[in-house]
Amino acid sequence: MLDEKMKLEEYFKEEIQRVSDIQISGIEREIEQIRKKTIASLEQSAQTEAGMLRETELREMQSEHAIALSRLHEDTNRKLMAKRKELNEAVFDEVKQRMLEYCESEAYKTMLLDKLDKLAEHAQEHAVLHMAKKDERYLKMLCERYGHGCVGEVDASISIGGFLLACEDSGIVIDETFDTAIEEQRSWFYTNSGLFIK
Repeated sequence: MLDEKMKLEEYFKEEIQRVSDIQISGIEREIEQIRKKTIASLEQSAQTEAGMLRETELREMQSEHAIALSRLHEDTNRKLMAKRKELNEAVFDEVKQRMLEYCESEAYKTMLLDKLDKLAEHAQEHAVLHMAKKDERYLKMLCERYGHGCVGEVDASISIGGFLLACEDSGIVIDETFDTAIEEQRSWFYTNSGLFIK
């Protein structure tokens, strides 16, 4: 599953980079065309003017051009930031959908049992097992498997899957929810995806 997750992460990273490179390249060509047209226009106007008037107008045009380029650059950055956010959301929507599909598999049930068995080796008394409403069917089985007076609760804050085991007597909380894992990966992905605005 780790290989599949890494392959999926690599695929999304490459796809986002490819789409971003295409868009950035297009925007850079557009900026270069605008720059060339503006410079050509400035040069022609400058040749027809003489003396101080010519220099004054050229300076004004350069200033206007710089302002226009600055505005175009800001607009481009806004568009790129919006696209980056859209791509990030698309990646995590797809991840969430795949996780929800996984939660309907037999492998999911096996994974829950394996994780709980490992935790049961260091079991705490009176633990509370929190799960999503859609996983309520597993609560009784998992609590019995854990033992030690474990009780189950449906937790509305868990929407994708996994579980959270809280041992209030010892103050231990073990979060094995997919919701938390995805949010942690979202932060990592945002920082490390390479989709920076230059």
